[in-house]
Amino acid sequence: MNNAKLLTNMIRSRSGIFQNISKIYQITLTRKEKIVDIIKDKAARASKSKLAKKIRVAKGYYSLEMAPPTFNEIQKLRTDLAVVKEFLQSGCYKFLTVKQAWLLTLITIEVALWFYLGETIGKMHIVGYKV
Repeated sequence: MNNAKLLTNMIRSRSGIFQNISKIYQITLTRKEKIVDIIKDKAARASKSKLAKKIRVAKGYYSLEMAPPTFNEIQKLRTDLAVVKEFLQSGCYKFLTVKQAWLLTLITIEVALWFYLGETIGKMHIVGYKV
């Protein structure tokens, strides 16, 4: 009996503590809700900003340009390489005008420089890789 009385007294004394804890917890829930509302509001404003619009446009270009080639593009590349191979084997390059040869040379230099620039950007250094 004494144990039962001690147990009920402990429960009664602790019920006040439990009520206080539940009140504190309710307060923190409302604080959390306020913080979540503030974050949602800031996120909504940020998604409408000019920077967010620019990022969406850049993402569209990035996903388009960085996508792996499709089967049709690979087939076109193979046919283009076959045309170049035939052009070189047949000796048609001997009949190019100076203007056409100069244009082809400039295009080749441009492609090589774009490759070099891409490598430079990729390694983030002009001369060698940062180790």
